[in-house]
Amino acid sequence: MLGPLLLIVSPFLGTGLALTIWTEGQPYWFGGVVLGMGLALFVIALKSPPQHIERWGVGADGERRTARALRLLLRSGWHVVHDLDWPGAGNVDHLVVGPGGVFVLDSKAWSGVVSVDDAGATITPRDNPDAAWTEHGQRGRQARAGTAVARALAARSSLTVPQPEPVVVVWGTFPQRVGCAGGVTYVEGEHLADWLLSRPQRLHRDQVAQLAAAADDDLLRRSTRSS
Repeated sequence: MLGPLLLIVSPFLGTGLALTIWTEGQPYWFGGVVLGMGLALFVIALKSPPQHIERWGVGADGERRTARALRLLLRSGWHVVHDLDWPGAGNVDHLVVGPGGVFVLDSKAWSGVVSVDDAGATITPRDNPDAAWTEHGQRGRQARAGTAVARALAARSSLTVPQPEPVVVVWGTFPQRVGCAGGVTYVEGEHLADWLLSRPQRLHRDQVAQLAAAADDDLLRRSTRSS
């Protein structure tokens, strides 16, 4: 955004500077006004990014918080990979491999109170309960991501890989802490590490080691190229 923004404010800044440097009286005063308008426009634009950029920033913050929460698993023999590029489909926020199995995580930083039922996750703004909305589409996307990850891991490790469990990590007010909808488990971010560590054992130590060696942030790109 910086390039287009500078193109917009440059005429204001240039005109204002010229008038304040080389004129006096009313033109000098007018130059100060124009210069102030240009600076104000620049600051306002920086402080108020377009919605798609603001949403990206909020999502990135959720991913960073999830990454910090997952560090607790490393000392227990788990393996974590962040931000796997998924050609043609975006990315997978986090891939987690451990004794409890394989998990595909999607981080969400939602503003409002989150509740989960058979319909999915409903987010209710605190200041406007009538504006509650339900997020759809997690089941299909998470299932596809899990299938892609399982195939790629199987191809690179020569192991039979259990279907990854889809998880949405909720950063926000989520009184339930854990909820399930459409085969997707929603887990409060602060509770994530404990929840993963409590999963029943599905993989032995040597299987975890082999899958960990196969899992990196290039996993899905390589799988796409080889296919």
